[in-house]
Amino acid sequence: MQILNTLEDDFPRPASSVVDARKYYEAFLKAETILSAAPKQYQVTGSERLPELTSFIYRGGETATALYRRRDDSSEALSNLWLSSVRQAAGWYVAANTTPVFESLDRSILADLPKRFHNPEHLKRIGPYLAPYGIVFLWEASIPSLKLDGAVFSLSSGQIVIALSLRYARLDHFWFTLMHELAHVVLHSEYLHEPILDDFDAISESLIEQQADRLASDSLIPRNEWRSCSARYTNSVADIISFAERLGIPSQCVAGRLQRELGRYDLFSEIINKYNVREILNGNKT
Repeated sequence: MQILNTLEDDFPRPASSVVDARKYYEAFLKAETILSAAPKQYQVTGSERLPELTSFIYRGGETATALYRRRDDSSEALSNLWLSSVRQAAGWYVAANTTPVFESLDRSILADLPKRFHNPEHLKRIGPYLAPYGIVFLWEASIPSLKLDGAVFSLSSGQIVIALSLRYARLDHFWFTLMHELAHVVLHSEYLHEPILDDFDAISESLIEQQADRLASDSLIPRNEWRSCSARYTNSVADIISFAERLGIPSQCVAGRLQRELGRYDLFSEIINKYNVREILNGNKT
């Protein structure tokens, strides 16, 4: 085939003879374009990312991405680059571990999760806890200028992947993002053959996103409990801590919700900034 005679030396040739060489080369060119649009530090490692990104695009990853909640200025190139890394990591996890096919997830698991792992030092245990349900939980560092917080999608092997970018290192943001992606698993598992990518700086009018928002919020703090929360009226740090202790959840989740409802992100900094989730999950802090 003529096209194979014109390939550059660095073209990642497909291992399988059943691969359509022309389509694969087109995917390779798209992958190169994506990497060239990435920040310089990612271009340096582009040769390492190129084969996986090429394969991802060839399999339809570029066109299959359903961005239900993204800002208008989000970079599709960076989204695809980040998502390809997530897929690669998830593939490695499934290959190295006995992870069952996902069947279902009861919403009671969501309500239990922040109580079970309310100690920030135990966040790394969430992945092993979710794995028996057929859920692969991982985090992939955000790319500069990438306005995404999390993703959820299903693998062809039957597992569901939840990935967080840790764009913000706040504990309350970690918990809401995780609960939101798990809410998609509970409510929308049949739609996850196309990835859902979430940017929580954007307000979404999508019904699927509003449903996940509601279940995530109610699972963290039930509506009837929130209505009677005295901290909503006193803005007292002591009341926040007392309410969180009574529910058995991190106080950061209560403080963060108050910040959002009040539009006052200058409040409760002594609670919000107590933990850095990136440091905890990446092993820089015990």
